[in-house]
Amino acid sequence: MKLQHFSRLLLVTLTLLISSTPRTLFAQHSVDPATLNPPIPPEFNPVCKSVGAGTICTVQFTQVSAGGSGVICPTAGGTYEVLQTQTRSVEGHRYYDQNGDLTRRLFHEVDTGTFSNPIAHVSVSFSLRGTTLHDLSVPGDINSGTLVMTGSNRVFLPRGGVVVFEAGRIISSGDGTFLSESGPHPFVDYFELGDTAGLQPLCDALR
Repeated sequence: MKLQHFSRLLLVTLTLLISSTPRTLFAQHSVDPATLNPPIPPEFNPVCKSVGAGTICTVQFTQVSAGGSGVICPTAGGTYEVLQTQTRSVEGHRYYDQNGDLTRRLFHEVDTGTFSNPIAHVSVSFSLRGTTLHDLSVPGDINSGTLVMTGSNRVFLPRGGVVVFEAGRIISSGDGTFLSESGPHPFVDYFELGDTAGLQPLCDALR
């Protein structure tokens, strides 16, 4: 083989090796969600990839529920518990460190459903859109750190109009303990502060 031809061949080979090296070194690899701490429930449809020294997982799921809302309204015979149906759709990401421990959760959700009076058979609808950011103070301990929730929630009258409105920010600890809020949050005021006045319009609408 002539030296000139060999040099050209060597140059082409080196060029191919150099151009392919970054893709080899930095390629993303699938990660089994069950190996992470904490593992992601299969019903969240997790897809996990190694990124740098850690792992990022995407989640996407829908939950449907029905039952008591915890809101108690007065009635002629005493009181009743408002019933609630809800469809919750979530899309988000989970971030894990090099040890496979969870460090952050970020997800967006859309909730729709109804509140109803089981005695009078009257119902109203609601729509919630929100974003939750959870930074864990102890990697892998999902009850640690702080959750910051932002968004809005509207409860609609049957013939149009909004009867209850929430918006702003809610901050809680990782275990769900309420810490603070900014903006109108009558549901938070009701359940966390014992202020029933904010949800009286809901009770009135369900008469």
